[in-house]
Amino acid sequence: QERGKIISEWLQRARDDFESAEVILSETDNYEIAAYHAHQAIEKILKAELLKNGEMFKFIHDLVVLFQQVFKSEDRQKLFKEVSFVHSLYPILRYPSGDQVTEQQAIKCLDVAKAVFRELQTQP
Repeated sequence: QERGKIISEWLQRARDDFESAEVILSETDNYEIAAYHAHQAIEKILKAELLKNGEMFKFIHDLVVLFQQVFKSEDRQKLFKEVSFVHSLYPILRYPSGDQVTEQQAIKCLDVAKAVFRELQTQP
């Protein structure tokens, strides 16, 4: 019962991050923060899936590692490539570097998050 509650919390936080990304993207030009919340949504939905499958995970932010842990050897090359794109932006999202996330990149991050939710049969 406790495990179910924790999984529900991870799912809710993933949905909250997704919603935050949508709102920020639609109401501001703060593309880094919108992309950051999309990244967080993907990270949390993957971690929820691992917990649902009875697996443990390291407290990391590496979407590539988490994706591979969830899907193991299943062929999800297109989605893997998209998740890898979101992960490639992570340094820009976390640390000032002079680089900027474009509106198109932020939209793509949100689309990828939606695709991961869909793939795991969970609504954002």
